[in-house]
Amino acid sequence: LYVSAEEADQVDIVDIAARKEVKAVQVAKRPRGIGFLPDGSRAYVACEFDSKVFAIDVATQEVVAEIKAGVFSNGVTVHPSGKRVYISNGKDATVSVIDTATNQVIATIPVGKRPWNMAITPDGKKLYVASGRSHAVSVIDTESNQKIKDIPVGELPWGVLIH
Repeated sequence: LYVSAEEADQVDIVDIAARKEVKAVQVAKRPRGIGFLPDGSRAYVACEFDSKVFAIDVATQEVVAEIKAGVFSNGVTVHPSGKRVYISNGKDATVSVIDTATNQVIATIPVGKRPWNMAITPDGKKLYVASGRSHAVSVIDTESNQKIKDIPVGELPWGVLIH
């Protein structure tokens, strides 16, 4: 179990069976969202105040990459293929696309104001981004890394889930 410890600037790794923390991995200021690659080999952690993403090797429990993202990076969603990680950037009104083979940002996609949580379709073709201050959900085509449209919703959406 990985827990983002916002005030401690770390990720706490917890052994669920033993019910105790086994390691604290130092990251940057205000870690928020966490996403795992489908094979469980790496975790990606967005750190809001430093606008960075940290890749943690699950086997070694060590940081293997530090990636500069957009301003106030927070939400994390992993593509079902494990080849891409999406990071919502709250102050930039963008989503950063990280290539997991290189741990580099390969695209920055404009979305609505104050994006937060995201959900990706099971086939990986569409990414839905809750854009709180725009009162909308932005829809992204993940093959072209382009926003398709905004869907107006109620006030201040912060989460989205595909069922």
